[in-house]
Amino acid sequence: MPKKLTNKEILAIDAGTQGISVILWCPERKLSLGVGDADYEQAYIPNLPDGHLEQYAHYWTNAMASAMKNLRIDVEKNTGKDISTVAAIGVTGHMHCMVTKTDDDKKPYGCDMWNDPRGVPESEELATLWNEHIPARWTAAHILSAMRTTPEMWSTVTGVNVTSGSLVHDLTGEWVIGPGDASGMFGILDQDGQIDQEKLQKIDETTGNIFTPLKNIVPKVIPAGQIAGTLNAKGADLLGGLPTGIPIAAPEGDQQSVLIGAAADELELALSAGTSFTGNLPSTKHLKAESETINVLHTPDMLTMLMICARNGTVGFANYVTGLSELTGTSFGETADKLTDLAAALPPDAYGTELLPFFQGEIAVELPNAKASIHNAGIELLANPGLMARLLLEAPCMTMRYGIEQLRPKIGNLRKVILTGGALKSKDGYAPQLYADILGVPVTARHGNEEGTAKGAAILAAYMLQIQAGNSSETVASFAKSQSTGNEQTWNPNPDMVKIFDKRYHAFEALIHAEQKTTDHHKASSQ
Repeated sequence: MPKKLTNKEILAIDAGTQGISVILWCPERKLSLGVGDADYEQAYIPNLPDGHLEQYAHYWTNAMASAMKNLRIDVEKNTGKDISTVAAIGVTGHMHCMVTKTDDDKKPYGCDMWNDPRGVPESEELATLWNEHIPARWTAAHILSAMRTTPEMWSTVTGVNVTSGSLVHDLTGEWVIGPGDASGMFGILDQDGQIDQEKLQKIDETTGNIFTPLKNIVPKVIPAGQIAGTLNAKGADLLGGLPTGIPIAAPEGDQQSVLIGAAADELELALSAGTSFTGNLPSTKHLKAESETINVLHTPDMLTMLMICARNGTVGFANYVTGLSELTGTSFGETADKLTDLAAALPPDAYGTELLPFFQGEIAVELPNAKASIHNAGIELLANPGLMARLLLEAPCMTMRYGIEQLRPKIGNLRKVILTGGALKSKDGYAPQLYADILGVPVTARHGNEEGTAKGAAILAAYMLQIQAGNSSETVASFAKSQSTGNEQTWNPNPDMVKIFDKRYHAFEALIHAEQKTTDHHKASSQ
């Protein structure tokens, strides 16, 4: 059956680190009618000092307009019609990026990206001030850094926000944010679901109260289900002539949108297994962040969202495959499949060999400057390339389990894992089954449900329409599940393999503790 437009579709905008994707989602038929993409004009602002990673807000604005043009082309190809209107708009973006505006509503300054390495001393200071661990990549640490290092710039700032909020400002003129993205700015929100003014006051006092009070320039937090603003004339023009007045949902962070797109419920881990491994877990427990291993944020509906982010995901396996592919003259896919076959044929205990896969350091185990290391290796490591492949596929999930084990005493056992990302391409489901055996819970995936982050933004916009229509009994989680599409595949843990991987995990954990102890000793010796 050909796809048709009903004018009840949802436009969803996803601002990633390197470009923007937009989709047209039909909540009634649970399908996408088209996709449009556009890269930013620059990956980062050129010629900045070392250690600065920034983008201009207009990179996102211009890419949004270009992506919308490409969406219109794709939708017309799929339906035979152009987009004349939509029922609602959802917006999501990469988190933590510090966006500032001035009194003329312009955004002339560079925006510190989530991966900008500044903010480390400020994050430690804020953790002490607030009695809550605040990662260096979070917006608050960069705000405090900017106040101290560029006071002339900060004295002109009349608003601070993040990527998704900046785009909604472009479309509506409103300075707002969703609870999840707000928690990635300043940590846990206050009892009213707003940014905690006591936290803001402590930053003001720390910098001598010489700037506009932060409470006057932070965005208003809009919970899921409420309208953040309506499309104005400027926004309508950016989106190619859509009518003004279209309601726009609260802008949210990409991690919250991934969680919604996966339709994860309490004790269900939404695991994105790609270059990095990121696991997001909704919880009704009220927890406070204590270390870098577990980040504590909010979901769009103000539940707790626990995030474990392992920097070293499939990147090791991908590089290993690439090297052997170039050496043998075979394609990446053929090489990956052959290595997977060899890995699957190994003894379950991998000859007792262990890999700490910290090629780029690993904040999830509080070893940011660590390097990778192999332990208990025998001649098999040299004789069979499948052994290294097995270790590279296994070890990132071991890191994820390390974070889960820190949570287990506080929230209980996981029920299941909802898997997305490149690991799903593993031959014969080898990697998903490996994860099920390592984590000891079923791993599920929905094929044909790959829109991911943008789909999560679309679901939040559709949920807003439900709430505004009076359907107040529906929760975000239940509505997200109703939007799930595709056939679900499940990999159940093998009890015998679970016992073997329990033993391997405890050896892995012991190696981490030894590395942490050595690092602490070196720190103490240098002081």
